[in-house]
Amino acid sequence: MLARLVLASGKGSAYTAYMAEEKQTAEEIIDVLWALDPLADLPRAGWLLRGVAAPESVAEHCFGVAVVAALLVDALRAEGQTLDGEKVLRMALIHDAAESGTGDLPMPNKTPALRAALAEQEQNIVAKILPPAWAEHWNEAENGQSLEAQLVHAADKIQMMIKVLVYERRRGASLAEFWANPANFRDGGLSIARAIYRALCARAERDYPGEG
Repeated sequence: MLARLVLASGKGSAYTAYMAEEKQTAEEIIDVLWALDPLADLPRAGWLLRGVAAPESVAEHCFGVAVVAALLVDALRAEGQTLDGEKVLRMALIHDAAESGTGDLPMPNKTPALRAALAEQEQNIVAKILPPAWAEHWNEAENGQSLEAQLVHAADKIQMMIKVLVYERRRGASLAEFWANPANFRDGGLSIARAIYRALCARAERDYPGEG
């Protein structure tokens, strides 16, 4: 960047072009942040349906998933595995980005037809609000094929089950159905994720149902 500034210091056309490029980049960043901001005020609908007052927002959930994902990255690297940690964090932070336009639709309301229509709508929203590279990360996470995507999917469920424990212990919520559903213990083939689930179930004094 310094070289570009030196070359543009003559205040000629090169400088004008440089400043225009900087302004465009700034505007694009603002647009992304503006588009994602509704997630901060969007409560997680599943908790509301189960009587949890003032639950976490979608943005808070995404932050929690990113923290879990970062810890999982460290654990896998300690085992000698190689993975793209930056991509993992990007995936985790934006995995629910489309909900800025669709809202948070709870699982019981998602019929096959609704899922198909929602998937198309989410694709369109992501393509509109995220930079191309970030949209690619979102699509990779949705496809769930790479190690990084599998890790984020596991982090998503781990964060949710931790909130189940928090809401039960700290707020007296009744969320037994979550512990009985194997789909809530998706581990992506990661032994560390499985170990976390088992430890969570032990702490909650629940049986581990296995991965769905």
